[in-house]
This record gives sequence, C-alpha cells and structure tokens, in this order.
Amino acid sequence: MQLSTVLLAVVACATGAVADLHTMAWCVTKGLSISSGKNLQATRDACDYYRRNRFGNEWWDSCPDCIMETNANGPSALVCWSPAEHIGGDQWQDLCIHFGAGDGGAN
Repeated sequence: MQLSTVLLAVVACATGAVADLHTMAWCVTKGLSISSGKNLQATRDACDYYRRNRFGNEWWDSCPDCIMETNANGPSALVCWSPAEHIGGDQWQDLCIHFGAGDGGAN
C-alpha cells in the first residue's frame, strides 16, 4: 500500500511542467517593479509578438488574448494584459530581452 502511494506521487510529479502564469506583464530597463525604468516600446513589441505567435503546445506558449492595457496607475503604466492568464514568466522575459529590454516583470 505504501509503495503504491509513493509511486503515484512520483508519477504525478513527473507528468507535467509547472509554469508561473500571469495576467499582466511589462518590460523594464532595470529592476522588476512596475515603476522602475519601464520600457514601453519593448512591452508593446513583446505583447504584439506573443499574441501573434505560438511557441509550443502548452497554455503559456501562446497568448491569443494579450492586449496592451492601462492599469490603475494611469496611462504611463501600460502593461500587456491577458485576462485568461496566458502569460508565462520565462516566455515573457525572453521576449522582453529579445526586444531590447533588460528584463521582464509580471504579476
């Protein structure tokens, strides 16, 4: 009985990848907070690219609902927004760097 429980736990852990999924993301020049050196052009470019392309078959490998949106901090706080949480942290970071930002932030 104990062996089958352990085996089941091992199989459950090995069957899929775990991703940090986000509703909002932005590209930054330095730091990761939403107010530290935001790179709006890289954010726009990364958001548009993420919406138009598919990188694999996982939920976070495409973002068909990604749009540029103003958050509660006003028009200077534009973010890439995905109401269905399609934004993968690693994918977003790679896109931000590809489009000239220093890093990508998300929540």
